[in-house]
Amino acid sequence: MHTNRHPHPHIDPRQPRQGTAISTNPPVFAWKAQLEQGPFRLEVARDAAFAQPVLTIEGLRDPVFLPTETLAAGTYFWRWQGKEVAGEDFSFTVGPDAVELPVPPVAEWLQRIGTQHPRLYLSAKRQEEIRGQLHGAFAPSWEQVQPMADRLLDDDREIAEPPYLPDRNLNYDAYIEAFAKAMWDSRAFVANSQTLALAYVLSGDRRYARAACERMTSICRWDPDGSTHLAHNDEPHMSVIWHGPTTCDWVFDEFTEAERAIVLAQFRRRGQITFEHMHGKGCYGVTRFDSHAGREIVFLAMIALAFHEEIPEAETWLDWLRPVLCGIWPVWAGDDGAWAEGLLYGLAYVEIMTMFAVSLKHGAGIDLFQRPFWRGHARWRQACFPPYAEWIGFGDHSERWASTWRANADLVERIGAETGTDEFAAYVRWMRAEGATCPDREDAGFVPLNPLPLLFPQPADAAAPLASDHALRVFPAAGWGAFRSQPDNPALDVALILRSSPFGSISHSHANQNDFILHAGGVVLAMPSGYYDGYASPHHANWVWHTKSHNCLTLSDAGQIMRSPDSVGALDAVFEDERLAYVRGVADAAYADRATRYRRHFLFLKQHRCFLLVDEFEAQPGIVSTPQWNLHSWAPFHVEPDERTFSCHRQHARLDGFVMFHRVGFFSLTEGWDPPPRHCVRASQWHQQYHLRFSPSGLPGRQCLGVLLRPSTDILPACHVHTKLVDGVEVAEIGEDRVFLAGYHGLTCEGVASDGLAVLQLGDRRYDLFPEGLTRLR
Repeated sequence: MHTNRHPHPHIDPRQPRQGTAISTNPPVFAWKAQLEQGPFRLEVARDAAFAQPVLTIEGLRDPVFLPTETLAAGTYFWRWQGKEVAGEDFSFTVGPDAVELPVPPVAEWLQRIGTQHPRLYLSAKRQEEIRGQLHGAFAPSWEQVQPMADRLLDDDREIAEPPYLPDRNLNYDAYIEAFAKAMWDSRAFVANSQTLALAYVLSGDRRYARAACERMTSICRWDPDGSTHLAHNDEPHMSVIWHGPTTCDWVFDEFTEAERAIVLAQFRRRGQITFEHMHGKGCYGVTRFDSHAGREIVFLAMIALAFHEEIPEAETWLDWLRPVLCGIWPVWAGDDGAWAEGLLYGLAYVEIMTMFAVSLKHGAGIDLFQRPFWRGHARWRQACFPPYAEWIGFGDHSERWASTWRANADLVERIGAETGTDEFAAYVRWMRAEGATCPDREDAGFVPLNPLPLLFPQPADAAAPLASDHALRVFPAAGWGAFRSQPDNPALDVALILRSSPFGSISHSHANQNDFILHAGGVVLAMPSGYYDGYASPHHANWVWHTKSHNCLTLSDAGQIMRSPDSVGALDAVFEDERLAYVRGVADAAYADRATRYRRHFLFLKQHRCFLLVDEFEAQPGIVSTPQWNLHSWAPFHVEPDERTFSCHRQHARLDGFVMFHRVGFFSLTEGWDPPPRHCVRASQWHQQYHLRFSPSGLPGRQCLGVLLRPSTDILPACHVHTKLVDGVEVAEIGEDRVFLAGYHGLTCEGVASDGLAVLQLGDRRYDLFPEGLTRLR
């Protein structure tokens, strides 16, 4: 059974995985079982016969367990047993380089945190220290907070409870309008309340506390079981419990007794509802992985920490959350840090997790930032989110908003501070500078203020320049990669960001394995198409989710398998030297209904600043398809059909493409979307998009299709490229170098022979491209 495990991490969430070396010690143990199959027994031993037991835990209600003590280095075996069901025996290794991070029982957390307020992010003692430095170290923080807080003193301190939502299946526009209003109104109201409470933390001025208390009392009069119940409209439910716990913690002693009773009753009931929803309907990270649940687990923890001595269930909630938040999380990423749902959704969800991680570290001395994920996440952002990006792509939301750029800088800065590195300082500074040039988000109606940079200001030390010894960074756990030629200089940077993910095409991901985005000189030249005008809107569900909207292969208009955990991809076979960089995108499963094999081989020819993409396709027996090569841009395409070339031009940048297919084939050019995005206030960055497709004629059972992409700018000149067909082999001349491409497997041309897919002659070096990857022969 070990060899038959599903590749998707949510279908097979077992931890530790068979034969792995754990990165954090002790590891969390998780296995896929239903709650009704418990109680469970977990055994961990030093030998395969389980004659040398290390842990034997009986009576586990949930199929997850996080030990409180570290394990000695060595090999271990583990298994679980439930009611009339048992798991297999698995092994794992604890190496000397595993991070030692024992997490004590929850009762010890609460004892360390104590019963004084404030307690989230800072203690009462730290609050007094901050107030004593209000005109010193914290003067810049106060300069940011005071003007906003003073304006908020004049705002209405009451908020009306929103109505029930209309049926989205009858009138989507009416539904999304009501949904958005309830979300943004409530989110702004509580976030602005937190700003007032922050002003009180910094200054001690009780006017700010009184305003925050009155606002929170108003929203806490809402009926948690009414129109904002989690099951009906989870966004306003989450608005209350997102920034509400910190706000109420910081001004807790300023509430009247009557107000405090209203607030505590609200948070207790919202906590009960959240726990019932999260725990009563499955175990998060084992049988449940829904996107919003990744927020709700943190919000529940913040409620419990803020009011642990006031809410009887708080310790029970935290006992359940301990292995979830301190062991299983994150469920959309691995240790390398890439977030499967994309840069924007990863930003929101990881930023939310920092609320808990900072509170636990600074309140209870438990440092979750030691886990490898955190630095990996910042490195992923640094590689795949250039500050100059006009469009970031992959996943929902890609707009260039000031709030996104600020939040990205805040998050990466916080990770650097908590992990004790200045590795990201230059990136953070650049991101903040670019953010100052971005427009504000039109639909939010408020400017969110992140308290962490203000409570933990970082010194403005000189930052080391962004630099990398490698042009290629790959994050295989979530299937992201980035080729960057000069990441420290936007004018000279050529960047190709790509995705082929083991997390499939679910949640906020699309059917776009082996997709890519291409920037040159700070200008986006190729991008996925379509816009996020509302989850599952007609445009989102019928354009954006589909492979045709991405820079991917379609097969006779058929795309990849949609909305499926089976539609997985992978990035592997990485190779790099001083002349080229290479990674293979494997998407066989994404096309499994029509193809037995689909791989895209990405090669970056460093000297020429060119990308060679080789698509390798083999049809399912008895199913015929034409592989169609798709590309999308904000710029119109121009094609030369006889030369098999295309081009587009934006600002000071240009992209030329050379299709290495000189048999019968044709280009197709279109523009727009079917259906188009609905009109909404954030559409100012939704420019017209243009689409190019190249289709070989006929219905081949198998084929290799190569395309050479040559980005250039006014200061990055284009190299010479010429393509032709010689003796049945596609040949590209790139300056003095040459590429030979087979029709499928095997080629002989001009004295060059190989049984692979392609041969690259770069100066005195030869590289052979095989289905398994790239090999340097000399």
